[in-house]
Amino acid sequence: MVGRALLLFLAAVIITAFFVPAAHSHELPCLPKNAAATFEPPENLRGYGTTDEGLVKLSVSSSGAWMLTFSPLKMDGAVCIFWLGDDWEFVTGEAEKAKWTAR
Repeated sequence: MVGRALLLFLAAVIITAFFVPAAHSHELPCLPKNAAATFEPPENLRGYGTTDEGLVKLSVSSSGAWMLTFSPLKMDGAVCIFWLGDDWEFVTGEAEKAKWTAR
C-alpha cells in the first residue's frame, strides 16, 4: 500500500515536470506556489536553509520518499524540484553512521 502511494506520488511529480515550463533561466522543473503544496505537504518538511539565491527544503514522507526543493527569491514562491529519491534513513548515532559508511 505504501509502495503504491509512493509510485503515484512520484508519477504525479514527474508528469507535472513535463508540463510545467522551467521559469526564467532555471533548468529545474518548477511549480507555482499554489500547486507546490500538493507535492510538498508541510507535515513532510524535515529541514530548510537559505542561500543568497533562495530557500532550500528537504521533505521526507513516512514511507521514506524524499524530495529536495529550491524556491528562488525572484520567482514569487514557486517551488523547483531539485532531486527525488526513496529509502531515506535518519542517522541518530555513531553505530548508524558506521553502517552507512560501510556500504
